[in-house]
Amino acid sequence: MKSKNKRLYGQALLLIFLTAVFLISSLMIYLGATRFRSMLPIFQLLDGYNEGSLLAPKPDANPGVADLEPFSGVQLYMILGSDYRPEAGLRTDTIILVALDGSSGKASIVSFPRDLWVSIPGYGEQRINTAMQMGGFQLLADTLQTNFGVYPTQYALIDMEGFMKVIDILGGIEVTTDKYTADACETYLNPNKWCEVHPGTITMDRDWALWYVRARYNSSDFDRMRRNQEVVKAIFNKSISPEGLIKMPLLLEIFNTQVESNINPDKILPMVKFAGKINSEEGVRKYIIGPNEVTSWTTPAGASVLLPNTEAIQAILQEALTFD
Repeated sequence: MKSKNKRLYGQALLLIFLTAVFLISSLMIYLGATRFRSMLPIFQLLDGYNEGSLLAPKPDANPGVADLEPFSGVQLYMILGSDYRPEAGLRTDTIILVALDGSSGKASIVSFPRDLWVSIPGYGEQRINTAMQMGGFQLLADTLQTNFGVYPTQYALIDMEGFMKVIDILGGIEVTTDKYTADACETYLNPNKWCEVHPGTITMDRDWALWYVRARYNSSDFDRMRRNQEVVKAIFNKSISPEGLIKMPLLLEIFNTQVESNINPDKILPMVKFAGKINSEEGVRKYIIGPNEVTSWTTPAGASVLLPNTEAIQAILQEALTFD
């Protein structure tokens, strides 16, 4: 009898122990999956497969617009530069689509003009650079999908202050151009208020780089997009150089404090390693939505805008998203 009671007592203790283990394990899994999710490698790994889940499912493209689904392994990002003005609010005057192909180690960048007149879901026809102000990156992604059939899911938005801090940390950049640029500038750049950049490779500090990407009185927006790409390329080259890699912790601090983004900071270093494999001359293809892809038009309200040639723009995007 005593043996039987002892056996029942042992089974009861085992049941209580297993129940306690189950409850504690369940609580730990719940806390790990919620409150401490970002600290646990297993959930970082799982979340890494769902980077695009930060956005809603992509909307349907407008009638006549082909859905340009990128090939497997191609990630789409947006590099956005904001120019905040009290009278106009936030406008993304720099709009660059970046496609990275993990298998070929190549990349494409496509610049969109800020005055492109597009259909913005829920708001009607507006300039493309107003989408972020009205509905954040979700609305910009929806706008690109409905008008051009491309749906980027990740972005980085930097303002002028953050841009200049990046140039400072890098110790200046080397910008290579084959075009002549001349435009009005501030007296701290030239007492005559007129600045020039000749073809070749030019060392630029933060002030010269900011003037170079923003100069607009003596040139077109198409030329401005070219200059933006030249500066982005120069920052890219300096960032992956030995000098830039040493300063990566400082650049990551800028990313955390000055950049609006839905890219997990933990993904930045792996992206830098990937970037280091890209031959900046041959591995990065540059495209601009230029005069052949748009038509100048004046709205009934008197605004000068650019009407998109959707077929021509989609042809550029298809080429940009196709890798060998």
